[in-house]
Amino acid sequence: MSGWGSAEVVATLALGTVLLAAFVYWESRAAEPRVPLRLCRIPAFAAGNATTFLMSGAVFGAGFLVIQYAQLGHGYSPLSTGVRLLPWLATPMFVSPVAGALSDRIGRRPVIASGLLLQTLGFCWVALNASKGASYLELALPLLVAGVGISMALPTVPTAVLSAVAPEEMGKASGVNTMMQRSGTVFAVAIATAVFTAYGHLGSPATVTNGFKPALGVCAALSMLGTLTALGIVPRRTETLPDLEPELAPAIAASS
Repeated sequence: MSGWGSAEVVATLALGTVLLAAFVYWESRAAEPRVPLRLCRIPAFAAGNATTFLMSGAVFGAGFLVIQYAQLGHGYSPLSTGVRLLPWLATPMFVSPVAGALSDRIGRRPVIASGLLLQTLGFCWVALNASKGASYLELALPLLVAGVGISMALPTVPTAVLSAVAPEEMGKASGVNTMMQRSGTVFAVAIATAVFTAYGHLGSPATVTNGFKPALGVCAALSMLGTLTALGIVPRRTETLPDLEPELAPAIAASS
């Protein structure tokens, strides 16, 4: 296994940095860029994509870890693991529609921040309870809390990102948001795996638990950072329509 200081890893990171810088340079000079960098100056767009990166990393990194912990730390079969994780994995079907409707009434920011905070608390709770002898209930309850939390954020963050740009730019905004989701997942799984390897290994249930606890703590930290970036998702100000009388525009904007 290649370590962080190996030539393979260092060369890959250096090449990736150079390619990313070249991409930003090219996009900044292109007449019709695939990723208009000016969108990053929109607070809700920038904060929403940062939240997407951290949120996706936290939930997919945790999913990667929890499944291994259930099978190798507790000896559950793949089918049994899936059934036991339903309180966590099935919550979006029930909570997300309600969260979407609620965000339309009170705004995206409080729903996203509250959801990611719940996920953070759930992950911390799981990490504290994790042990070879932990009962199913000790894991199901905190996973349920985390599931409710991510179910609040999952449908709301993309809506906040797309709402931050003009209608004709929604396609590019959606592409950027999808890229941030995938990048966050890869980043979190890599970091969580490195932390797991530093503290444990897959040799026995005890060593699996030793690595699982701090690695899940990393996912909780990413979720907490996502909570903070979500606070920067401020809605766009209502724009004055050109056909409105100047003296009526402030009153209509205030009523909306």
